[in-house]
Amino acid sequence: MWCVTPGGVAEMVRRAGPGVGCSRASCNGRPRMEDRADSVNTPFSGATCAKLLSLARTVASNLEPFDQCLLWVTLWGVWDSSENWHLFDRFRETYGERRPIWDAPGHLFQKHEGADLTTFIQLGLSFGWDFYVVRAPSGNAAFFSHDEYLKFSADDPESAKRVRHCLDQKSVAPAKKG
Repeated sequence: MWCVTPGGVAEMVRRAGPGVGCSRASCNGRPRMEDRADSVNTPFSGATCAKLLSLARTVASNLEPFDQCLLWVTLWGVWDSSENWHLFDRFRETYGERRPIWDAPGHLFQKHEGADLTTFIQLGLSFGWDFYVVRAPSGNAAFFSHDEYLKFSADDPESAKRVRHCLDQKSVAPAKKG
């Protein structure tokens, strides 16, 4: 894993290809996550730590296989009480990264780093951040919101079906009272 500056992240997203990539003019460099038949939208409000880990594993495994996968943190500091900057900074240091997140908000994972991707997704979920995860070659992508919902967009119906099934089986969203 290595970290990428905002300009480098925007360039990677622009090159991501059909379904995800976009021009700077069309979406300010953010990945496209428009609604399509092959997408999953689900809340994860109130999910336990174990369920957040399950959600991270489900999404990461359904982004594989990838040559590279970009995790781009776009918003932090919303829930200060949930963030553990010491943990995050020390974890990034294990990869040789010492820049603050605002200087290098992108995290580029190689095809053999699926477990690392899962861990970074789990940290982002636990900290209450907004972030995108974009697979290259392109097609499948995810957006996690600090408002506790996931949008998973797939390039094929089977990927979306697998994610929907896994999330239903694992009951990531808490049961409704009533």
